[in-house]
Amino acid sequence: MHLHGPPLLLLIALAAALASAGGTLLGARLTHPRPKGPFAPGFALPPPAGGRLATAFAARLAAHPGLNAVHLLIDPVDALAARLELIAAAERSIELQYYIWQDDTAGALMLGALRTAAARGVRVRVLIDDNGTAGMDEILATLDTLPHVEVRLFNPFPLRRLRVLGYLADFHRLNRRMHNKAMVVDGTVAILGGRNIGDDYFNRFAPGGLYMDLDVAVAGPVVAEVARQFDLYWNAPPSIPSALLLTPPAPARAEALLTAEAARLTAPGAAAYVAALGRAHAEGRVLAPDAPFTFARAELVFDPPEKIVGRIGSRRMLWRHLIRALGTPKRDLVLISPYLVPTRSGVKTLARYARDGIRVRILTNSFAASDVPLVHSGYAHRRAPLLRRGVELWEYAADAEKRRPATDFLARRLKGTSPFSRNKLHAKVFAVDRTRVFIGSFNFDPRSMRLNTELGVVIDAPAIAEAITDSFDDFVPERAWRVTLAPTGGLRWSRPGEAERSAEPGATLGARLALAIAQRLPIEWML
Repeated sequence: MHLHGPPLLLLIALAAALASAGGTLLGARLTHPRPKGPFAPGFALPPPAGGRLATAFAARLAAHPGLNAVHLLIDPVDALAARLELIAAAERSIELQYYIWQDDTAGALMLGALRTAAARGVRVRVLIDDNGTAGMDEILATLDTLPHVEVRLFNPFPLRRLRVLGYLADFHRLNRRMHNKAMVVDGTVAILGGRNIGDDYFNRFAPGGLYMDLDVAVAGPVVAEVARQFDLYWNAPPSIPSALLLTPPAPARAEALLTAEAARLTAPGAAAYVAALGRAHAEGRVLAPDAPFTFARAELVFDPPEKIVGRIGSRRMLWRHLIRALGTPKRDLVLISPYLVPTRSGVKTLARYARDGIRVRILTNSFAASDVPLVHSGYAHRRAPLLRRGVELWEYAADAEKRRPATDFLARRLKGTSPFSRNKLHAKVFAVDRTRVFIGSFNFDPRSMRLNTELGVVIDAPAIAEAITDSFDDFVPERAWRVTLAPTGGLRWSRPGEAERSAEPGATLGARLALAIAQRLPIEWML
């Protein structure tokens, strides 16, 4: 067969495009080589003797030797207020490790607090996965120039603007990301969980709405482990000093950035939110003498940074440690994961639990609520096998909070100037037998298991595990679709006040076709 006319022109255009892309990628590798270390090492500083944070917890921890003070941060206002409260109280050091840092109201509030802390002599180390720094280069470069501040980017892209070309040039490396989320202040108190830094996690200003998420503030023996984990990542080869990647803007431009930041924070909506944060800060979310803490054993579980280059076996991965730390369920398992891709082996494990008489309940995002619809394709075809084996499935609805009062997962009314409309699930929580609970960054999917690095804490606290398990019955049914099997074997979606549905809620015919096609592609390993 001979090509001529339009087909030939199309083939020539495709070949030219591929050649151009190849030249661009080669040029990117030659002109933007990734800096190679070794870089100056950095390590956690010892907690200041008699410091404000240590003093705030000394008596309570002494009364519970060997245990940790644990406080759930469920409300989004409280979650950001707690971070700002701790930064304001810092005397020696602040370490921050995040997957995403956004150029928005919440991001600006955190940056302002860090600048103030650095100005009074507090050492600030910021480590961000470079996949989550879009539009932040000038801001981070300016921050890095301040005394007492150092910024590093984890697994950075060679091209700062056309990042997609970086994926094409080095997909194997850039497809693996640091998904960890943690903050340590004065080596004494840490916050870790599911939230990144941005409006999506703390307020109603993000265009896509507000995530339902969960963090935990901890003081006690486990904090030293969080700090040690941070140092491992800070000193790992993929952590590159931002000064070697980013060019600081000219002084006039740097001043303009600060002016724009101040203007953002004084806009009417933002000003009201800042006022709500101020009230929460004044009341004290973590340091107040009457702040509610549970005292419990806690174990940090995390992936080593070498996972980012695929050089560790499964025995060293977080999911192995998580299974051991949580233990085998005997009566009850609650699994909350916004991105759920159970795979065939996961279905078998959950089915075995259900067969043994264990009640297994799962909450994940519905298709309409998911901000990564492609991931839904790795879950959709596993629903029927899970249901046939006795697993209970619930899918968080995109209009969850429009129909109900804005409350948190434990049914307390949310604060702030909203009402907050939380239309996306982002919390990653596993509760076992009403005794142990995991809170962290780990999703029940192959990406968290095999590709990204993750971090979380297993807390042996029946009071917390019971509250989360019981709240499933109170919170979820009104805000989620219950997925069941019809007598014919098809799926059914039901919800109070809604007619039962036989088609995926919120999915158009085109979306359902796209899901069906995606389910047949060999991409489950990277979802």
